[in-house]
Amino acid sequence: MKFILFSDVHGNLEAFDTFLERIESIQHDRIYNLGDIIGYGANPNECIEIMMERDIPSVVGNHDDVVLDKYEPEMFNPDARRAVLWCRDQLTEMNRDYLRELKDFIWIDSMLGKVLIVHGSPMDKDEYVMSRWHAERAFVNMMTRDIAVAFVAHTHQPCIWAQTPDGAAEFMPPPEDGSPVALNKSAKAIVNVGSVGQPRDGDPRGGFVVWDDVAHVIEFHRFNYPISQAQRKIREAGLPRFLSERLAGGF
Repeated sequence: MKFILFSDVHGNLEAFDTFLERIESIQHDRIYNLGDIIGYGANPNECIEIMMERDIPSVVGNHDDVVLDKYEPEMFNPDARRAVLWCRDQLTEMNRDYLRELKDFIWIDSMLGKVLIVHGSPMDKDEYVMSRWHAERAFVNMMTRDIAVAFVAHTHQPCIWAQTPDGAAEFMPPPEDGSPVALNKSAKAIVNVGSVGQPRDGDPRGGFVVWDDVAHVIEFHRFNYPISQAQRKIREAGLPRFLSERLAGGF
């Protein structure tokens, strides 16, 4: 089967609409969202409603949680905190109900075995997998839970952490030429799908992945979208200017 996996739309309707148009030409059997539908961008309600209309299976992200008052954004930076408080005032009750129903994990039975879909890490849905240490801890956890592959997001930076024969984690950035990445079927892998609405790897284009579970091949996709429109909406909503500026720089 072929899976499309994406994440971190963050209320960026222009990026989300472009992503949905892009995948119409990509053969796939299933599609999954890895969380953070809202936060930062100016169209949280519209993005949630599209997710509902299309019935896209989704897990909860940390921004989805905090906007529901599950905890206060004390650890968020000031701009992110302002965006959370703004979003709390914007969401309709129907869309709040949708977010409340999202689960922490989705499990998939694939040709390789059990696959985990989670926003942050196999260890903790709010944890970042940003280093070899994080990845190796996660591999140990995946072994005890018999997880073959974990798809994560949260960092907004697409990559793969592949398990080596000695159990170490090898960092694999997306190929610059966009070529598919064939993985070892007998080794664990953690795949970060990047971000549709706010990439942070220096490339402002939205991103997502396509996974073929038979061949165990990952394809990293990028797409252009009308960034200036998303920026204008952020400014007009009275959100922090930095949130609009970062879209053009991919940081």
